[in-house]
Amino acid sequence: MKRFWLAAVAAAFMMVVLAPEGFAKDKTENQAPFAWGMQSGNDGCVIFGEFKTTQTENLGESGFATHTVTQLEVLDATHANLPKKKYDETKEGLDALDALGMQQHLKFVKIPKKYTPEQMQQAKALCGN
Repeated sequence: MKRFWLAAVAAAFMMVVLAPEGFAKDKTENQAPFAWGMQSGNDGCVIFGEFKTTQTENLGESGFATHTVTQLEVLDATHANLPKKKYDETKEGLDALDALGMQQHLKFVKIPKKYTPEQMQQAKALCGN
């Protein structure tokens, strides 16, 4: 009976751990580049790779809390000077990027961090490269 219980727990754990990777992989391959910022009259362009990270917070005796944060990492920048390489995709982070984009007249393009060559070509085409 113990072996059956252990096997059931192990199988459930494997489904929870491995299943999201499979779904995420399919989403990444089908995700089209997304552009925002100055769509015309821009002086430069930044291509970001989007990825998710899990952050864990120690709550002391009550345990741990985890949450997922989506981040943008600069993959390619043309005629752009950004102070950081990574930005959180939160309201504050996007507001800061928008302010930089308005100052420097930038277009931003977002693709998955694990991009395909076609996605990078599409992103560069959106930038005008």
